[in-house]
Amino acid sequence: MLLCGTDNNRDVMAFPKNLMAVDPMSKAPGNVSEEALDAVGICLKAE
Repeated sequence: MLLCGTDNNRDVMAFPKNLMAVDPMSKAPGNVSEEALDAVGICLKAE
């Protein structure tokens, strides 16, 4: 903000979110398929 001379941090944020904490471009956070988790070696455990 200081380097760009703006009063609003949303003007300079790399990954802005809306008021519901969702990235409007990628809809993140969201659900991930089991296949995608397996591809990167992540295993979810129930509490």
